[in-house]
Amino acid sequence: MRLAGLALIVLPLLLTACATPAQRIAGKLTELGVPPGQAQCMGDRLGQRLSTGQLRRLQDIARLNGERLERMSIREIANRLTDDRDPALIAEFIRAGIGCAI
Repeated sequence: MRLAGLALIVLPLLLTACATPAQRIAGKLTELGVPPGQAQCMGDRLGQRLSTGQLRRLQDIARLNGERLERMSIREIANRLTDDRDPALIAEFIRAGIGCAI
C-alpha cells in the first residue's frame, strides 16, 4: 500500500520532468488562453528555434499566470516578455504566433 501511495506522488513529478521544452511552452500558452492547436504549433517551433538561454527567458511566462485571469493575445504575451537584451526572442515568438495562427 505504501508503494502505491509513493508511486502516485512520484509518477506525476517524473512525467513533468520528462516534458520537452515544446510541451512546457505549449502547456503554458494554453493556460494563458492561446488555443491548444496554436499553442502546440508555437511550442514545437519555439522549442526548435530558441537557444537554451532564450528558453529560460521564456519561462518567465509562468509568472504571468497569477497576474491576469482573462485570455491574453499573442501580442500581449510578447509585450510582457520584451527584453532589450534579446529582441530576437520576441521576434521569434511573434513569428511563431503568426505562423501558427494561419
